[in-house]
Amino acid sequence: MTNDELLGILLSRLDEFVIVLCDTSGNFTSWHPGVLAQFGYTAEEFIGQNLALLYPPADPNGRVERELATAAEKGRASDTSWLAKKTGEIMWVDGVIIALRAPDGTLLGFGKVLRDVTPRLRSQQDLEAANERMRRMTHELSRSNEELEEFARIASHDLRAPLTTTRWLTDLLSFRHSGELDEEGRTCLQQIGRSLERMTGLVDAILAHAQVGQTAIGSLEETDTEAAILVALENLGGDIVMSNAAIRYENLPPVAVQPQALTQLFQNLLGNAIKYRRSGIPPEIRITGRRESARCVFAIEDNGIGIEDEWKERIFLPLQRRSEKGSGSGLGLATCKKIVTRAGGEIWVESKVGAGSTFYFTLPVSPISEASEGT
Repeated sequence: MTNDELLGILLSRLDEFVIVLCDTSGNFTSWHPGVLAQFGYTAEEFIGQNLALLYPPADPNGRVERELATAAEKGRASDTSWLAKKTGEIMWVDGVIIALRAPDGTLLGFGKVLRDVTPRLRSQQDLEAANERMRRMTHELSRSNEELEEFARIASHDLRAPLTTTRWLTDLLSFRHSGELDEEGRTCLQQIGRSLERMTGLVDAILAHAQVGQTAIGSLEETDTEAAILVALENLGGDIVMSNAAIRYENLPPVAVQPQALTQLFQNLLGNAIKYRRSGIPPEIRITGRRESARCVFAIEDNGIGIEDEWKERIFLPLQRRSEKGSGSGLGLATCKKIVTRAGGEIWVESKVGAGSTFYFTLPVSPISEASEGT
């Protein structure tokens, strides 16, 4: 069997392609099984027809002439365009037309190769539509979050004034008229004072939570982690003294997070470790950190009361308080999660009830620090 015969067998099996010959005017001089499979034309219906047979009626005049002229001048012309089946159905097709010349350069005709890529186009369109829906949903979610945070800021701010006034009136009532109240009345007055104090703390916590991310959390510059911890320890000074807490850390890597956000993160986690200590046992807290490629992994380990398995995820949700011990707002760990996730990291906890907990979180390093690490 000759090579030409083998080539003919090969071409007859490639019915997902259309491979035909045309004369110099663009009239078909051969037929291929792909013509029937893709376009629906038999050999009798096809041979002798012009290339324009495959173009949609709405296509501009002169397209065939321009395509043949480009192929004759440059040797080939290719494009991806809409073509029409015999039934009138439109399909998206990759095509190339090649000029066929004799050894002396005489133009003998053209070879045309076509392949239906409509499924690929539809997949691309579906993907683009899905991406557009995702973009709109992301935009809407971002807008809703901004509106919710703005509402929380306004509500927290507006609640402060009546709370402050009510606390002042309660203190005035206690100072001037507590002697006129019986034991039950004085107890009620004390409970009102404690409730107002807790409500004020909750309003402040909601405001602090809403303000996270109002400005950028990430940074292109390095933030000294140990300096941020020192500020957090200073803010927690009273709790540390009262609990006799021992807090240890050393050689902590810098991170690409704004100093204020980093301080708030450590302050909340350390305050949480101090608050949920075991009765009669001073808190012992150890902070460690290590570089892992483009991020740092930190751990804050304590010897506190520990956390039950069913609470290990819930504690990072807003207004979730697993214990009535202390005066927590239920927003401290939710704020920590918000800081970490908006910086591009993760936060989680490992714990054993009665033995303590270790809070882990990851934060990015600065691009400058990452580059210097690799040199």
